[in-house]
Amino acid sequence: MKTYFRNETIIKKNTYINQIFQITKGHITNKKGTEIYKPKDYLFLDQIFYNPYTLDDYIALDLVAGQWIDKSEIDFSYFSILSQILLEKKNHVELLLIQDPIIKVSRYILFEYRNKKTESFYFTFSIAELAIFLNLRKETLSQTLLFLKDKKIIDKHNKLLNIINLSLLEKYAYRLDW
Repeated sequence: MKTYFRNETIIKKNTYINQIFQITKGHITNKKGTEIYKPKDYLFLDQIFYNPYTLDDYIALDLVAGQWIDKSEIDFSYFSILSQILLEKKNHVELLLIQDPIIKVSRYILFEYRNKKTESFYFTFSIAELAIFLNLRKETLSQTLLFLKDKKIIDKHNKLLNIINLSLLEKYAYRLDW
């Protein structure tokens, strides 16, 4: 088990990758701040096979603990994890292409529902982090969540979100985006 302290660089840009890092505790971001990795994520699993050099500096946001897994130890069980990572990246790109915030937030909630397989779940991001993730202003995100709550589609208490009307959520999530 390897630990890193807050703001400690885990790996520098253009470093050769021959291992993946499984996070058991804490959060890691790239220097640009476009990605946040959390516990149970695998750093570099999506990159180790096609681009063996890091794309950016990776920094611990808080106390990080995890284990380095050598490339030779990666077996077929990691491919299901890799496919999940690629699906999440595809969904994120799809969300970023949507202009209407109601459609964007509705579809994000729908993706989370499908990933977690439950109508009641906790947001993995804070509102500020979610706004960045969705490329929305924080105020726009809050207004959109309030709109969905007023329409009785969702109910939100802090980070806990309950889907009240799944069919209406799907209707909003797949409206046409002009």
